[in-house]
Amino acid sequence: MTPVKSNLVDAPYVKEFPLILECRLLHTFEIGIHTQFVGEIVDVKADEEILGEDGYPDIEKAQPIVYTPGARTYHGIGKYLGKGFSSGRKI
Repeated sequence: MTPVKSNLVDAPYVKEFPLILECRLLHTFEIGIHTQFVGEIVDVKADEEILGEDGYPDIEKAQPIVYTPGARTYHGIGKYLGKGFSSGRKI
């Protein structure tokens, strides 16, 4: 993996990742033993092979994963559930 220094934020990203969201930290909130970070997306980098017909990143093509530190497990996300602001009311 090749780290790349961002020109916009003080954080590197991995060159080989197909989707990069560069964020600027706006607020930090201490909530009990947890810390909540609120940021602003300042740049998006996406390889063409993960873009949909509309030119936006397609979550099913990107196949993102999340890591659960407590259980030390990885989980896939991206299954289509429905349209926002309509189907979301039923979920």
